[in-house]
Amino acid sequence: MRLLPALLLGLALGLPGLAQRLAVLGDWGAETPHRPLVAQAIQQQHQARPFVALLTLGDNFYPRGEPVQRYLDELPPVRIYPAFGNHDVPALTSQLRLFAQEQAYYHVRIENLDIIVLYSEDFSLAQRRWLEDTLRKAQAPWRVVVLHRPLYSSGLHGGSRALRQALEPLLTQYRVALVLTGHEHSYERLLAKGVVHIVSGGGGAWLRGFVSVRPQSKVRLKSPNYLVLEATAQWLQVTAYNDKNDVIDQVELRRP
Repeated sequence: MRLLPALLLGLALGLPGLAQRLAVLGDWGAETPHRPLVAQAIQQQHQARPFVALLTLGDNFYPRGEPVQRYLDELPPVRIYPAFGNHDVPALTSQLRLFAQEQAYYHVRIENLDIIVLYSEDFSLAQRRWLEDTLRKAQAPWRVVVLHRPLYSSGLHGGSRALRQALEPLLTQYRVALVLTGHEHSYERLLAKGVVHIVSGGGGAWLRGFVSVRPQSKVRLKSPNYLVLEATAQWLQVTAYNDKNDVIDQVELRRP
């Protein structure tokens, strides 16, 4: 398909020493007024300075995961590395085929980033063992974990206690810098035990507000949103944009 030419695998490797730019889009595959605006904003960014890839944070297609080609055609023609959410489960096999993934959790190295995509809808003991082995072997300067359900959230669902218990010891032990999630239809940045957590679920689904503010929460916005990741060997920057391409938040991490 248009999304997945083999050439894009080579483009994702980038050039050494330069900041790699990735777009990140969560909870996006819905027929809402702001979904095409967010897609257009990402396209504008890509035309100004191309992305090497696009990550999704799950709930790729509402309501039951069946792919909609029109939504895909509105995005930049780069390789998509998806996470899968609760709305994707009924059509998971179709989405795995579409995005050329063998299973719902996987690892990809993009220059200075080790991106580890987890499947939060069935976080098994086997997946946890795979995660620890993957983190132990990761060699990139930055480790980024991507999944659908947040560990911490001030939104409707409030974060997953089970995922916190399963994942947090590994995040701290293996120095994961950043956790990216969706599920909540808003934007939130949190800091928990030295790890930055960003919830970016405003890519297309109907927006929701916040229920109970977590002590870890630093920034909260009920706004359409997507992210841009930029990374060198020395720094990792995450910038959140709204559907008008205004910056709504930014955080930069630096290696000691």
